[in-house]
Amino acid sequence: MIETIIAKLIGLMDILGPFGLFLIMIIQAIIAPIPSELMLMFGGAAFGFVVAGIAGGIGQIFGGAVSFYISKKFGRRFVQKIVGERALGFADKWFKKWGGWAIIMGRFAPFIPFDAVSYGAGLTKISFTTFIVATTIGSFPRAFFYAYLGQAVTESMRAGFETQFLMLSIIICVLILMYALSKKFKEKYTK
Repeated sequence: MIETIIAKLIGLMDILGPFGLFLIMIIQAIIAPIPSELMLMFGGAAFGFVVAGIAGGIGQIFGGAVSFYISKKFGRRFVQKIVGERALGFADKWFKKWGGWAIIMGRFAPFIPFDAVSYGAGLTKISFTTFIVATTIGSFPRAFFYAYLGQAVTESMRAGFETQFLMLSIIICVLILMYALSKKFKEKYTK
């Protein structure tokens, strides 16, 4: 059943094409109900990690720029309705501690909401140029990483059960490790 769902989502990504992934990443960065990591993985499964990494990375940059602009234009109250007070509180602490570096680290670190970083940066005195440079530096490694995971899972599914199980186990272990490290990092640096 899971394979059927994954196949349908990859098929949808095939229909949308790389430009569709680009648009999804922009929408995801602005309204955030869609996990960017998952979309990048499906993009990697559909187009390979290079094409998906490029389309997804550029989409994240554009989406982040729109979120940043919305924050600058409409302010904290409006942004709070979009991302919630908890995510905004996290972003406040994050930017207070790290300043512009918070953008790069927030893009690299897994399980830190992309939109909260973008909206939070827009509520600071960080310039648009600094924001875009930092977002670009952080977005492409993230996009390529998740796109590669999607490609690897797809290839392992085609290779057979033993390889599929091994790849899935490795990916789950890596994601759990990344989650644990990011949680530890958040606990240490957001107090």
